Amino acid sequence: MEKWHKVQNEILNLTKDEMHNIVITFSGGKDSTALVFAVLNAFKDSKIKPERIWIIYSNTLVDPPPLLNTAEKSLRLFQKLGKNEKIPIIPQIVVPSLKDRFWVLLIGKGYPPPSVKFRWCSERLKIRPIRNFLRRIKEKRGHYPIILTGVRLSENDNRKRKLLTRLLNGKWMKFEGLPGALVYAPLLELKTEEIWDYIKYNEKRWEVDLNYLRKLYSITSNGVNTFRTGCWVCTLVRRDRSLEKLAREEKNLQQLLELREFLIKIRDNKNLRMTVSKNGKVYKGPLNLEVRQLLLRKIKKMQVISKEEEKLIYKLWNEFQTISKGDRVSL
Repeated sequence: MEKWHKVQNEILNLTKDEMHNIVITFSGGKDSTALVFAVLNAFKDSKIKPERIWIIYSNTLVDPPPLLNTAEKSLRLFQKLGKNEKIPIIPQIVVPSLKDRFWVLLIGKGYPPPSVKFRWCSERLKIRPIRNFLRRIKEKRGHYPIILTGVRLSENDNRKRKLLTRLLNGKWMKFEGLPGALVYAPLLELKTEEIWDYIKYNEKRWEVDLNYLRKLYSITSNGVNTFRTGCWVCTLVRRDRSLEKLAREEKNLQQLLELREFLIKIRDNKNLRMTVSKNGKVYKGPLNLEVRQLLLRKIKKMQVISKEEEKLIYKLWNEFQTISKGDRVSL
């Protein structure tokens, strides 16, 4: 536990007085779960505690239901543990603004399903809601809170490369799009087995049961090492093996998997795109209205879209320049 005592001391040293606020970015996975326990252990017997500790979960509104359920269960647990120890834990779930939501952009504006070359989703669905929350804290308090993240270097090669580009010095990194906001990664150098060992240790220390978290990983990876915490609509990868395994356990998730496959087919079929002229050249533009109408019918049947999203989609269709005055679409 020596490494974890060091992590806990690092967290304590970041907050020298009660004026500091902490924001923990929480994905619902093992790393951010271990990070919250490190924060709880750091302040459990400390005389000086932060004014507030927000645990922020960014719900894209297209998160896999098992992941969302796990995250919400953990947030309730951490709030209870914090209350018992007079540690000011505040769970905070943020969502994308209406105009930035997945179905609004895909069906309303006709954005093609995300690809490596046109990755329009992460910024709008995941990052921007957290950034807006941090801005509101700064507006109210005059400075950004201390931001903690559970990212580690022993990730896959792609994640590791991206992480290394963000590091400034030591375990500090920049928060993209927020000049002056810095993020600290206490778990940066820890290995996966050390994360699970610490979670097991804290189950005994805090007398809690995290089998629901362990089950999520065991279902999706035939073990307890990997789980992809991406959106169920994600088309950045050809196959979502985590979702496939979840769907074998929970049959109601099969329809999500089937729609995801349909989105990949749409993305790869350029004939389903409208043509756009710009500077004398013709380009493939948004998805055509016919396929967007088909998508809307599908997701309404699945009940994965809100009324306000549906209303905005129709509004965007009616504003679209290529729709004639006599061809207005109504609810």
